[in-house]
Amino acid sequence: MESVPVIAIRYKAKYGHFRKPYSNVSSLTYPFPPRPAIAGLLGAILGIKKDDVSEFSQEKNMKVGVEIEKEIKTITHVTNFRQDSSGDVDYSIKISKKEKLPKPLKRIPASNTATQIPMELLRDPSYILYVNLTDRMDELKSRLKNERSVYTPCMGLSEFLAKLEYISEDVATFLDPGEREISTVIAKDDCSLVFKKITSDKRYNIQELKVPHIGDKERKFSYKSYVINMAVSPIPVNMRGNSYQFEKKNITFL
Repeated sequence: MESVPVIAIRYKAKYGHFRKPYSNVSSLTYPFPPRPAIAGLLGAILGIKKDDVSEFSQEKNMKVGVEIEKEIKTITHVTNFRQDSSGDVDYSIKISKKEKLPKPLKRIPASNTATQIPMELLRDPSYILYVNLTDRMDELKSRLKNERSVYTPCMGLSEFLAKLEYISEDVATFLDPGEREISTVIAKDDCSLVFKKITSDKRYNIQELKVPHIGDKERKFSYKSYVINMAVSPIPVNMRGNSYQFEKKNITFL
């Protein structure tokens, strides 16, 4: 497989939130930005239209890896929400043939009422993104260096403004299958853990997560399982493929 040019970007903020769609009462967060969120971030930097982001983020057009730079820490914040007005909607049931008057619903959705939802937030999140694009790499590099994003970058939610720092640019060299220590989040299907090298100290807090992978214009997503170390340490694994050497680190793409 070919080597690919890669730009390394530091992506950090005071707080962040990447909502797990299956969370209900409490709004939980993924510990790292999923691929669709990174596609939106790069789209904000380059000024890509919302309807074009899904095509831009396809694997043939974008490769991205995520390294956790700081240990994952979260807090729970109770957030105030307010039910927006539903507009001029008739919530009555359709008139039946036997009755002259419609029956009103017993529970009409509340309008302009407050509610509080516990929200899990990432605290001081910091990641290193390894990005390869088939097009507009030079523009991405220029905008990062000059801090000239088209739209404001954020850490998941628009309320959490993010800081982007250009780190370096180099060629990522494809590695043959074998035992490696990988610095990034790894697709589960691409690896198996080397348990003899995983000790019980604080360097390892390895978890498996199912995370959105590819989305379309209708916001329908495919999902993929990943292996992640919540502590800041490379993961010892046997790689089956999709691993690269970038400078002194071994990385994979989501």
